[in-house]
Amino acid sequence: MKKNTLVLSALASLAIAAPCFADGGGVKGIAGSGAALLVDVPQGMIVDSAYKCPYRATKGLAEAFGDEKGWKQNIVGAMIGIPCGAVFGVPYGAVKGGHHALTVGYDKPFTSDSFVVSNSGE
Repeated sequence: MKKNTLVLSALASLAIAAPCFADGGGVKGIAGSGAALLVDVPQGMIVDSAYKCPYRATKGLAEAFGDEKGWKQNIVGAMIGIPCGAVFGVPYGAVKGGHHALTVGYDKPFTSDSFVVSNSGE
């Protein structure tokens, strides 16, 4: 029990001190990128496969079928776009989340920006 308490308190003290390392570059940047990879890759996979890619595929197919605001085109676009977007959103989200983690996690390690895959660049 004492050993678990000691380990947990050591980890908590490191987590509290992590924001003071937010100056970027060097070993701190590498550690920040590694920590951000653990969060950003799964987050990107979930967000892109559950929402972004199916939504974009549905709207893109409805537009390709002739009328992006037409209800028939949106139904057919959703029937095709939601499953395809969910499947292709997993690798797309993994790559996008990994890229975000490596770039922002290195420049701004241990900040909230490095742990949230944002909508910038879209």
